[in-house]
Amino acid sequence: SSAASDVYKRQEYIRGVTLRFLCRIAEEELLEPLVPSIMANLEHRHSYVRKNAVLALSAVYRLPKGELLMPDAPEVVEKLLRSEQDISTRRNAFQMLSLHDQDRAVGYLFDNIDRVADWGDVLQVSVLELIRKVCKAQPESRGRYIKIILALLHSRSAAVLYECSTTLV
Repeated sequence: SSAASDVYKRQEYIRGVTLRFLCRIAEEELLEPLVPSIMANLEHRHSYVRKNAVLALSAVYRLPKGELLMPDAPEVVEKLLRSEQDISTRRNAFQMLSLHDQDRAVGYLFDNIDRVADWGDVLQVSVLELIRKVCKAQPESRGRYIKIILALLHSRSAAVLYECSTTLV
C-alpha cells in the first residue's frame, strides 16, 4: 500500500513538472494536441497538478494563436477559481485572469469583495497587483478599490501590508 502510494505521488509530481515544462514551449504546433490534456488536468485530484495546469493553460493562452486553441480558457479558469480550495491554485487562476481577461478578474474580485480579507496572503498580493494595474490604466476608477485596500491593511502578513502601502502611494 505504501509502495503504491509512493508510485502515485511520483506520478503526480511528474505530471505537475511536465505541465510546468509546457510553460516554456512556444511552439503552437507542439502544444495544440496537448490542450485537451492540459484542460483535463484542471480537474485533477491533486492541487500540485491543478496549479501547474493553470500555469500551462496561461502560457498557451498567451501565445499568438492561444485564444484560438482555447477560446473558453478564461471561463474555465474562472469556474475553477470559484470552486478551488488550494490557495496556490487560486492565486495562479486569479493571475491568469488578471493577465488575459482583466474585466473577468475585476468582476470576480468585486463578487467576492467581502471575503478578500480572508484570502491567503499570496492571493491578496495578486489582488493588489491587479488593483495597481487597473488604477494605472484607469485612474478614474481608484475610488472603487479603496475599500479592498483598507480591508487588506488589517492583514497579519508583512508582504500584504507592504503591497497595500505601495498601492496607496
